[in-house]
Amino acid sequence: AAALLAAAGPARAQDAAAPEEAEEADEAAEEEDRFGTELVVYSAEGTPRVAGSAHAMDEDDLEAFEYDDIERHLTQVPGVTTRGEDGFGLRPNIGIRGVNSDRSAKLTLMEDGVLLGPAPYAAPAAYFFPMSTRMTGLEVFKGPAATRFGPQTVGGALNLVTRKVPGGPDYAVDVAGGLRETLRAHAWGGASKDGKGVLLEGVHLHSGGFKELDGGGPTGFDRSELMLKSRFQLHARHELGVKLGYAREVSNETYLGLTLADAERTPYRRYAASAMGLMAWDRTQAEVSWRARPSDGLRVRTVAYHHWLDRSWTKLNRFAGGPDLHDLLQVDPTTGQGAVYMDILRGQEDSNSPEQVLQIGTNARTFHSMGLQSTARWDVESGEVGSSLEAGLRLHADVVDRLHTEDPNAMTGGRLIDTGEADLTLLDSRSQAQALAAHVHEDLRLHDLHLLPGARLEVVRTEQSVVGGAATGPTTRATPLPALAALYSVNPWMDVFAGGYRGFSPVSPGQDPAIQPELAWIGEAGLRLDTGDRTLEVVGFGTDYSNITGQCTISGGCIGDQVDQQFNGGAARVYGVEGVAALDLLLPHGLRVPLSATGTWTESFFLTGFVSGFPQFGTVEAGDTLPYVPRFQASGRAGLAHPKAELTVGAAWRSGMLNAAGPLPATELDVPALLLVDASVRVQVSERLEAYVVGTNLTNTTAITSWRPFGARARSGVCQGRR
Repeated sequence: AAALLAAAGPARAQDAAAPEEAEEADEAAEEEDRFGTELVVYSAEGTPRVAGSAHAMDEDDLEAFEYDDIERHLTQVPGVTTRGEDGFGLRPNIGIRGVNSDRSAKLTLMEDGVLLGPAPYAAPAAYFFPMSTRMTGLEVFKGPAATRFGPQTVGGALNLVTRKVPGGPDYAVDVAGGLRETLRAHAWGGASKDGKGVLLEGVHLHSGGFKELDGGGPTGFDRSELMLKSRFQLHARHELGVKLGYAREVSNETYLGLTLADAERTPYRRYAASAMGLMAWDRTQAEVSWRARPSDGLRVRTVAYHHWLDRSWTKLNRFAGGPDLHDLLQVDPTTGQGAVYMDILRGQEDSNSPEQVLQIGTNARTFHSMGLQSTARWDVESGEVGSSLEAGLRLHADVVDRLHTEDPNAMTGGRLIDTGEADLTLLDSRSQAQALAAHVHEDLRLHDLHLLPGARLEVVRTEQSVVGGAATGPTTRATPLPALAALYSVNPWMDVFAGGYRGFSPVSPGQDPAIQPELAWIGEAGLRLDTGDRTLEVVGFGTDYSNITGQCTISGGCIGDQVDQQFNGGAARVYGVEGVAALDLLLPHGLRVPLSATGTWTESFFLTGFVSGFPQFGTVEAGDTLPYVPRFQASGRAGLAHPKAELTVGAAWRSGMLNAAGPLPATELDVPALLLVDASVRVQVSERLEAYVVGTNLTNTTAITSWRPFGARARSGVCQGRR
């Protein structure tokens, strides 16, 4: 299905009379904004060189299809996998090179180089994720470069780049509408003068939802975000920055999916038992940064931050005494008691016994994430020998208060009716984590050879207290993480590189003493060609886990006492090849044909057999493939561009994935292959006005994208709003 969309108003307005000094200040501010999050790069004859596998998307890339779903942007990055859930990417599930994608918990997530997760150490599941609409850049770090950004380093890191304070007066207004009551409004404006600058940005996204609830009811959402940035030039070599943010979401979302038969007949159906599904959260963000250049070769960036998130998600958890919801929906019984339970979910049968009561759970959680981090870089150049030494230190603390309750409801006449019985308290706890993280990274240049040794140290202290239960005493673990990489420039347009490092994922508070951190040795080697208008990169990678872990979340299919518990998974191995190519063809009359493509082949398997309470592992035999890791992925974009208009067509494909560890190929109770095709047309009506039309999922694909948490979740075949 396609959506017709248009934007009216000034697409971009800038003071034409702004002095050159403002532009220079803008460029300098951009360079300083990048310090602390940038790749280890150097420039040779104008060509950026990166010692390792890393990928970046700029504002033009992000605006090509105006995706509001970060998962759709990441289909263009090789080695990145996603697991769809709500169809909008409200709570994305992202993995890199075989790591579990559930709630993106195995990635280091950052905004402007600062950890953005609600509790990156104590509860890394990303139930909050910033709107990609507000971002001007996206960076994915893999390989040895990931050791600079912890704590999660097995897969890598994802950094979102926000808009910088402009050097002169600048603003934009952007309004769009689409199918299913979709509306997006986005505006920003800012200015700088005499070393002082400010930026205010806001975005609101509304959708009526694409699913249809049995008996009627809302299935859409509203999301809003505000950001205020300011900078103050205290001295020629010192700058103070302040960043404040507020975000809010109210979404009628559920964890309840469908049976296979219902997903094939009516993929956008929602059972009556999901009618009370509602997620509501508020988040605040406060950061103060200081940038300094004590000397020409030394730069320091220090940031103090505090993030707060309060969220409550009300949804169906389980039957009071009936079968497991995930198992019930996969089996899809047509006779016996199983069929009765299915009819209750659909609202076609009333609850007639205590076992048939539906437990509507509310997971209320409050998160505080705070810290102080500082990064310094010292650059020295002497002829054909140079050094760039970076050192960083971060003190971080997480606090998570959890209150999980259940309210008994009976299905009566197709509606959920409170039984009047007392609510059950499943969990009332506080989890805390304090961490000291330090890293050092050297880029030693010897003519055309770069040697990049590095190391990271994570010292993590965790503890948990549970109302009505025994508190777990403080546990402290220190983990050293070495890394080594090398890059050789064969000529000005060809590099070869290789590296290896030790990857790490910490243990959350309150775990059994037998639970160990996730540890793995990771290596990669690659070739990069860049002639300016033609680029090619091919990278081989391998991950050797000594202990792969899984953490139970309701989004992953866990319920009851298992929620938030971690499980050891023993030895496992992941290896594969990534590739990316781009070509920009120049034609007469100012026309260009930009072409790009990516591809990934991944093999993954367990080296040991075991039985796990983590449902995505379950009963594992040596040789079983990891769940939700596709063997093949590919994407491509092709365009026809003119200074006044541009047409872009994009496609993304992946092979089938397993719902739980086991042998390939995927069956009908796993996740099938998925192909998505999009197109956009942009027309520059005037210097300050742009209009566009965007169509997403043009083939109207409704394939199942996940069986987690409970039942089949189909891909949206309709479009959301675009900018």
